[in-house]
Amino acid sequence: MPVCSFCKNQYEFPRGTTVVQKDSSVKHFCSSKCRKNMEMGRLTKKVKWIRKSDVVKAEKAKYAASKADKK
Repeated sequence: MPVCSFCKNQYEFPRGTTVVQKDSSVKHFCSSKCRKNMEMGRLTKKVKWIRKSDVVKAEKAKYAASKADKK
């Protein structure tokens, strides 16, 4: 499974976009939203929707860990 170059999410292969640049570097994007933000030069640290998704991922991992401990 490729990992998005902008938001670092994993996605299934036929879904995203793969961009090959002139210097032969390959960038994978899960959506056009990520591709357009990368082209505009935005930083992942400053984009709110990525920070929110990181918080949600952390909460899900914490919940899964606590659920596994109870078993």
